[in-house]
Amino acid sequence: MKSLILLVSLLLASRASAQWAVIDATNLQQNVIQYAALVEQLSNQATQITNQVRQIQQLETQLTRLGDMASVKNLVGFSDLKADMALPTKVKTWADSLALVDGQGLFGDTRGGIFREINREFPGFDGVAIVRDVASYKRAHEITGKVDNFKEVQGDVYARRENLRRAIAQTTEAVRLAATDAEAKKQDAVLNAQYNQLASLDAEVALSAAEIQVKAAESAAMADAQSEADAEARKRISQQESRKLATAFKPSYECMLQYVKETRFSP
Repeated sequence: MKSLILLVSLLLASRASAQWAVIDATNLQQNVIQYAALVEQLSNQATQITNQVRQIQQLETQLTRLGDMASVKNLVGFSDLKADMALPTKVKTWADSLALVDGQGLFGDTRGGIFREINREFPGFDGVAIVRDVASYKRAHEITGKVDNFKEVQGDVYARRENLRRAIAQTTEAVRLAATDAEAKKQDAVLNAQYNQLASLDAEVALSAAEIQVKAAESAAMADAQSEADAEARKRISQQESRKLATAFKPSYECMLQYVKETRFSP
């Protein structure tokens, strides 16, 4: 810009010495300075536009490398993940569990031969069969039902975990062999989803086990409350019976001396 100002000054000086028309040098110099600033501003804007165009081109390249997002279903491990997520859980709700509790399911159950069998009937003193009260066995039947559900959930989760572990190994290898960064990122997203599903399956086992503990605690609390209620009932009935006996029977006491007859002995 300084060179341009100097050139204009020399031209003005030469024209003045040649007795050319008088020109306002100050105004012209100011216009040249403004024009130089405008050129510099336009140059900066051109640089910014060039950078924006380059960024747009890079974005288009990335989008082209990503391809159609519908192709995600063809990624390694995605089909196995989708199939596993569609499977229903084996964990039963409280309502479903209670619907199966009747007390009778406990009869004949030895838990695989570990416990002694409880029969539905037992012989009485006279040899006549006595039928057990099923209501007394509902509490134990409910807990064993929860244990059975836990075993079902555990077996289902272990089988699904094994399938997911194989799928994770395949997806990990696909990430390693990815030809482009976009392909590697998509495979890595599938891998993270597989690990999250694995954690979700483990949570099902923990939830089922926690339900057994909660149900056992509830059963123990209700059993204690029932024992306390029975003891209180026996105590109150005993007190009432004692008061009735005291009211119905009033013993009379007499002095035994009135039946004693004195006899004098002669010396």
